[in-house]
Amino acid sequence: MKINLKDLKPFLLPALIIFLILVVTAFVLKPKLEVMVKSHQQLTKDKKILADLTKKLATLEGLAKVEFSEKTDIALAVLPAEKDVPGNLAVIKNVALNNGLIVNDITISEVGEIAAVSDEIKLKKDAILPSFRLNVSLTGSLEMIKNFISQIQSTAPLMEVKNVSLSQKKTESPETKMEIEAYFLPFPKTLGKPEQQLIAITSGEEKIFSRINGFTFLKGQQTLPNLPVGKENLFSP
Repeated sequence: MKINLKDLKPFLLPALIIFLILVVTAFVLKPKLEVMVKSHQQLTKDKKILADLTKKLATLEGLAKVEFSEKTDIALAVLPAEKDVPGNLAVIKNVALNNGLIVNDITISEVGEIAAVSDEIKLKKDAILPSFRLNVSLTGSLEMIKNFISQIQSTAPLMEVKNVSLSQKKTESPETKMEIEAYFLPFPKTLGKPEQQLIAITSGEEKIFSRINGFTFLKGQQTLPNLPVGKENLFSP
């Protein structure tokens, strides 16, 4: 059967139009449709983030702002968000002075870690919180040393006395050496993310706060005092 091109002529124009539509759709409309779909997905995501932020805002507005601020200040005073070597030194010296002790020497262990600023805080073996160590030498009576140990562990910022050793010399005011672990806790990296749910303070955390609220806070004494001390070598090996 012989095809007559004249018979196909009426169909050529519609076929050409359909072909052009397909080409335009493939190369022009399709990318635009993909952009529209992605924009819609992003809009949906943004709406969810906005809804999460609105819920958080409602939760925060329900808090007692003054009480919350006071509790935050107390928590940060006891457990700082960063290493505060001058603050720890000031507290150690003031507590020693208040108990009539003489500070012979204070050195800091792991100087490199103290000076370094790192995003990754590595915990020591079997440690719960990040910390740095201060080696302290004091001179005074055993009663003075006993009071110092008791007070330093109940005074902000949080410190713990370890490995106490007394001089073998028989005297009323022997030299006492001790290691003091000073603790801190950086802010979490996820703080403020919209998708992270706000967690209410638990009863256990309230009990912990009631304990640290009983700490002594040396207000107005956080500068290093001029004391009649021996050498103070912060960076000796």
